[in-house]
Amino acid sequence: MEQFNIVLNQLILFFILMIIGYIAVRLKVVGETFLDGLSRLITRIILPLLVFSNAISGTTRQQLFDGYPILLLTLAFYISIITVCFCLGKILRLKGERNKVFRAAMIFGNAGFLGIPLITSIFPENGPIYIVLMSIIDQSFMWTYGLKLTTPATKKAKFSIKNFINPALCAVILSLIFLLLNIHLPDVVVNALSTMGRSATPLSLFYLGGLFYFCNWKSVLKTKELYIGILAKMIAFPLAFYAVASRICPYEEMVKTISIIAALPTMTTIAIFTKSNHNEEDYAVGFVLITTAASLITLTIVSYFIL
Repeated sequence: MEQFNIVLNQLILFFILMIIGYIAVRLKVVGETFLDGLSRLITRIILPLLVFSNAISGTTRQQLFDGYPILLLTLAFYISIITVCFCLGKILRLKGERNKVFRAAMIFGNAGFLGIPLITSIFPENGPIYIVLMSIIDQSFMWTYGLKLTTPATKKAKFSIKNFINPALCAVILSLIFLLLNIHLPDVVVNALSTMGRSATPLSLFYLGGLFYFCNWKSVLKTKELYIGILAKMIAFPLAFYAVASRICPYEEMVKTISIIAALPTMTTIAIFTKSNHNEEDYAVGFVLITTAASLITLTIVSYFIL
């Protein structure tokens, strides 16, 4: 129950921060240009700093070695959710690019903006290393399968090593190097990086709240797949995954971590991919915003049963 209370308090905090972002934009305190710059700041600098500083703060090389089962759990999660979303698209009779974007929106959860603060709050001792290890699998699927799903059939999805080696993955790799080589930075440096990294949560939620004002997300409310997707992916799937994995895997903390990650709303990167490819971009942004709002309820439900 203590862990559930932590999640509940975090979700209330998330809601308040999103409201502040929406109000700031509505009152014209900040504009769309500011939000675009804020998005780049978060994804390219602040989130990588959060991942890196969390990983090297008090984490040992032995914890890294002990955490290897979460790689297998993350892989099992992705194989399962990809299969479920493929079947869901068939059942809902979604066609063409909308079917692909729907599946991408359901498969990839917002681990960066929401998952990191949640997992590190619930599991402060091992959560940071779980995030680092999960990110290896997560980034691999995101920049291959995720990119393919969000690229129109008329265009060829081009894998770019430049995009794949992004700041978030660089932070993961650097964290692994520091842990494997047992490198320790001075406390003042770690504190400075941690202080900047901790701003990721409020700034990310502020950004998402501001997006509600600018984006044409209301049309997505009329689609049946939104509601079925939320129920299937953000409630039923994580509970089913936990029920099965907890019987097979003896590492309860890791199973809970992946189950919470499975319940996260649509990753913001999906909207960025669709926008750059001019492919169902309003549809994707709508999923990001509405599933994020819905997660305040769905994550509470899932956490109640899991934690």
